[in-house]
Amino acid sequence: MLIRLRQTLILAAVIAAAPPALTAQSEEDRNELARYRDSLATVSDSSALLALENRLIPAAKADRDNAMLHLRLGLVAFRLGQLGSQSRYDDAAGEFAWATDLQPAWPWAWYGLGLAEDQIGDSQIALVQGLQAMFGKDHLSRAANAYVRSVQADPSFTLGLVELASTALRQRINVKTELARAALREAAATTAALNPDVLLYRGRVEREVGDIDSALTAFREYLDRGGARGPGLLELARTQLLDGQPSGLKTYLEGAAIDDSASVAEYRADLAIVASDSALAEFDFNRGERRALFLQRFWVQRDRTALLLDGERLCEHYRRIYYARRHYQLVSRNRHFDIVERYRSGSDDFDDRGIIYIRHGEPSRRATYIIHATPDAETRLNETWQYDRSDGTLIFHFLAREDLQDYKLVESVFDILGFEASMSLQRDWDQSPYAALAEELIYSRDALSPVYGRLLNAGGSGAQRYLTQERQMGRASIERGTSTDSYEFAYAKDLRAVTGMYAVGGSDGQSTLHVTYAIPGPALQPVKSERGLLYPVRLRLSALDRAGRPALAIDTTRVFFARAAVTSDQYLVGAMQVPVTPGWIRYRLGLEQGPDNGVMFAPDTMTLGDFSGRHVELSDLVLGARSARLAWRPAEGDTVWFNPTRLFKHTETMELYYEVHGLRPEATYHTEVRVYKQGSGKFLGVFGGRKPAIRLAFDDVATGVATPVRRGIALDRLSAGRYWIEVVVRDEVGSERASRSAFEIKD
Repeated sequence: MLIRLRQTLILAAVIAAAPPALTAQSEEDRNELARYRDSLATVSDSSALLALENRLIPAAKADRDNAMLHLRLGLVAFRLGQLGSQSRYDDAAGEFAWATDLQPAWPWAWYGLGLAEDQIGDSQIALVQGLQAMFGKDHLSRAANAYVRSVQADPSFTLGLVELASTALRQRINVKTELARAALREAAATTAALNPDVLLYRGRVEREVGDIDSALTAFREYLDRGGARGPGLLELARTQLLDGQPSGLKTYLEGAAIDDSASVAEYRADLAIVASDSALAEFDFNRGERRALFLQRFWVQRDRTALLLDGERLCEHYRRIYYARRHYQLVSRNRHFDIVERYRSGSDDFDDRGIIYIRHGEPSRRATYIIHATPDAETRLNETWQYDRSDGTLIFHFLAREDLQDYKLVESVFDILGFEASMSLQRDWDQSPYAALAEELIYSRDALSPVYGRLLNAGGSGAQRYLTQERQMGRASIERGTSTDSYEFAYAKDLRAVTGMYAVGGSDGQSTLHVTYAIPGPALQPVKSERGLLYPVRLRLSALDRAGRPALAIDTTRVFFARAAVTSDQYLVGAMQVPVTPGWIRYRLGLEQGPDNGVMFAPDTMTLGDFSGRHVELSDLVLGARSARLAWRPAEGDTVWFNPTRLFKHTETMELYYEVHGLRPEATYHTEVRVYKQGSGKFLGVFGGRKPAIRLAFDDVATGVATPVRRGIALDRLSAGRYWIEVVVRDEVGSERASRSAFEIKD
């Protein structure tokens, strides 16, 4: 410590002996100041710094016009501030400001002033803080203005360029990114253009203002000139992905494999917006290549769930972050919560709209209501977002009270009126002073959920039930919406398709999944051609196993030809077969007939049977009808019929197909086929204790390791309604296997 302090004092004496410059700051002076700052950074004993300051003050008083002395005093005060004495940043700013008066052409003077202003901060009073930001008097604006002067004094001054860019990127209002870009572009003609730090920040600024090509060029040059690979690859990947390039996933993973503390922290911050605590713990546990493998698995799982190609979900993630930064970024980190605002995101960057947007994207619908006056005369800005999801609708209510740029989640639309109003409405709607205002609020949300229409029609006593239901809906949406993320294709027209999934045996003991679909005529959009009408249908199917690993991914388009249009009472039917690995899967299926006409089905699960013959197994039941005109031919002269709609007339015969696997050839087995009307109680209340509507029993002989079975089931005894068909097979030792499927009888 004594050696370091002695070096500092010697350097101070050397600089003190230098005569004050009256024009541009010399390179020698700049280098000496840089060394002086670096030497101070090694001193952590404030008493030693105070001793140094006491030596410098008399010299500065004796030579008041020596800018170098004021710069040295400013650097000492700044270091004391870094060691915990916050008030010393004001002293530093005073010394740097004095130096700018003496030498306005010295970039170091303005640079030092910018450093000090940044650390001084803003008022702790929220109202004053807001006014400072509004009028450009906040600490970031003051710092940015000083950095601008430093690069105006010398466009090649790399320290000022980097800090100007860094400050502009941190600003939330009065943003100076365009000014920073202009300075960085001007510096391109100077020696600063070769500085890796300048290139890194230029890329960030170019991306922020939307010039993706310039940003990509800057990041690639940063890497070429020896910039740190971890941050460089992450920034390059962020830009590629923001540009919609799924190939950016490769760059992203390459950077994630580098154990660079700064870039790892950035990777984690980007991930934390959507990841669960357990996923973040796994991220923290892994290192190097294992971290990259974890991230690959994390994002590819989301690609599969959303029926996207590898990297597309990550592209969407960075697009959402970019959008949220422009529209939902917090101006102040000093957040205050009311009793009705129960969700705490912990984010310093985004309000709750931003959190929901990054997790779930653009809402299907938005609603708001301008409240001109409330009984307590408090302004309450509000928004409600609705998300149409195949697995259920999400409704989010946002409220901004004290800080009109900080929207927070609330459980009920009535919380927008305040806690007292919400309780008053719950106690007695008719007598509540808020009833009229509440009705106006409901009208603004009527299109978002049926519960609001029911509230309007329920009357006073009946309103309590729907008030509770509405709050439960909001609470459930918050719980799900803030703990999950989603991506779903949005279509202008619903394809209204129905599908079927059947796992049966394939060649050589493998398992095969048959995917069938039927699209009603009115939902189709034909394409005219010289030969007639074309109906292109795109099918996307993806699945994950229990460990979250990709089990299958299909993206294929089939074009159907027809001489005449599919009529309103007809279906366009199709099928596809895919070899699969036995086991449990969670899958997602989607169909498209053009970019604006499609459907995504809710995620579902199924178990793909093991048809290798190692043990007794029963395949899925294939319910077919010749009228559907959709068949599979497993062998020459052999036909299996499908009926994707599972709608049957009671006058036709159901073509039932299934397979029994794992029995020894010529072994006898017993089969029962039962048909139950739904709602009778058995199988978790689906069937019942009553006798089945149809019951068939027979003994068969296995024809080999795989025994295909075809049965015609007459339906003439069944009335219109929904049914279950169950097949139970019992082998020679009494072991049973069962398979079941649903269908419907129409008049």
